Amino acid sequence: MLDDNLRSLAALPCIDIFGLDDAMLDRATALALAGIAPKPFDHAVLGGTLVAAQRLWERGERGLSFCETDGDLQPWGRYGDPKPELRAAYDQAHVWVYADFTLTQPVRRPDFE
Repeated sequence: MLDDNLRSLAALPCIDIFGLDDAMLDRATALALAGIAPKPFDHAVLGGTLVAAQRLWERGERGLSFCETDGDLQPWGRYGDPKPELRAAYDQAHVWVYADFTLTQPVRRPDFE
């Protein structure tokens, strides 16, 4: 059942499942060395997300978002305190981070590109 659901999602035109390439792995290594995310899997997810987002931006895509429920990858702490290095990485890739899949919180700043 789960496999069928995942296959159905993967077949949607709005979903792009990709493997990590060298640029994404290099970014994951840089994130690890900078201490930006605490766990190896987080480095991979974040590296893949940031590189993919930057590529989309360079192709003219706008309004990029990342829905993340894992507190380690959210650019704010448990009590809303900022994580400046993580926020800067997302901002540089032009990615707004939402706390869940409703795309409502935090509210996207009107000036955010």
